[in-house]
Amino acid sequence: MAKIMELIRRLSSPDNKRVLQAVEELRVQGWLSDGSLVGVPLCHVHMEGADLLGANLARVDFHQAHLQNADLSMANLKGAKLTRANLQSANLSMANLSDADLFKADMTNAHNLTHSQLARVKRLWGAIMPDGETYDGRYNLSGDIDFARWGRVNVDSEEAMAEFMGIPLERYREGQALGASLMETGEVHA
Repeated sequence: MAKIMELIRRLSSPDNKRVLQAVEELRVQGWLSDGSLVGVPLCHVHMEGADLLGANLARVDFHQAHLQNADLSMANLKGAKLTRANLQSANLSMANLSDADLFKADMTNAHNLTHSQLARVKRLWGAIMPDGETYDGRYNLSGDIDFARWGRVNVDSEEAMAEFMGIPLERYREGQALGASLMETGEVHA
C-alpha cells in the first residue's frame, strides 16, 4: 500500500520525466489497469506523452491536467473530470468517455476521437474540439443543458443557446443539424 501511495504522489510532480517513470512503474505493478487509481485526484498533473493505454482512470480528477500527446487508447475515463485539461494531440482511440466532464478542455488535434465517444460525455461547454473550433452544441449533452438552465438560459431558443455557447447563431444551427444527422445515421444514440 505504501508503494502505490508513493507512486501516486510522484504523479503530482512538476517533473514530467519523474511522472512518466511513476506511470511505468504503476503499469509494471498492474496498478494502472486494476482500479487502484479510480477516483484519485490528479489535478494539474504533468502527464505529457504518458502511456496510459488501457488504464482504469474512472472518476479521476484531471482538472487542468497536462495530457498532451498522451496515449489514452482503451483507457476507462468514465466519469473522469477533465475540466480545463490539455488533451492536445492525445490518442483517445476506444477510450471510454461516458459521463466524463470536458468543460473547457482543449482537444486540439486529438486523435481517434469519434462522434460516438463525444456524444456520451457529460459536458463539452467551451471545449476546443480536435479541429480547433469551440464546441457547437451538436450533441445536446445533459451537462451542457443543465449548465444552461442553471444560468437561466432559455434552452428552447437557438439564439439564447448560441449566445450561451459563445458561438455565432449560424454555427450553432449547423451543429444542431449535424447532430440530428448523426442520430439519423446511427453514429450517435440519444
